[in-house]
Amino acid sequence: MKDGKCTKFYPKRFVDQTRFDEDGYPIYRRHNMRVTVKINNVDIDNRFVVPYNLLLLTEYQAHINLEFCKMSNAIEYLFKYVNKGSDQVNATVGDTYQGGQSSEVVDEVKQYYDCLQKLTFRLPNQQHVVFDDANIIIHVYLRNKDLVTMFMGSMIAHRRFPEGWALTYVEYP
Repeated sequence: MKDGKCTKFYPKRFVDQTRFDEDGYPIYRRHNMRVTVKINNVDIDNRFVVPYNLLLLTEYQAHINLEFCKMSNAIEYLFKYVNKGSDQVNATVGDTYQGGQSSEVVDEVKQYYDCLQKLTFRLPNQQHVVFDDANIIIHVYLRNKDLVTMFMGSMIAHRRFPEGWALTYVEYP
């Protein structure tokens, strides 16, 4: 809500057929079923229902955002939405430990999140290889055939350096 109005433009209008607006976004069919529910002194009806797909809802027991798109700017938005990645916040919280003459900064939150670093690995011969179309394929192969992933590198290092056995994956570098 912003200034007493819904930022997603609810309640929607009752319409007989699904159609597209001038920007290519769908205006979904909404029947006036003449059924209302009072919530916080507001009459709620079919105009307040978020679009859903009954088949997907029942099959996966979850709401799946399913949108129709018609114009290129709507398609562009969908690709941006799908590829944007997860929302995240980087924060630092620290405390100073007073030990005798010197003080040491202890960042327990950072230590905790460092332990959650993703361990990336690939199956044999399924590593990602990036190359330009102009590259000669045999040169691409030779440059990448002995590529060591972070996971494989850590396994090799654990075999070679027993003193690293006590280290976590994140501490190893």
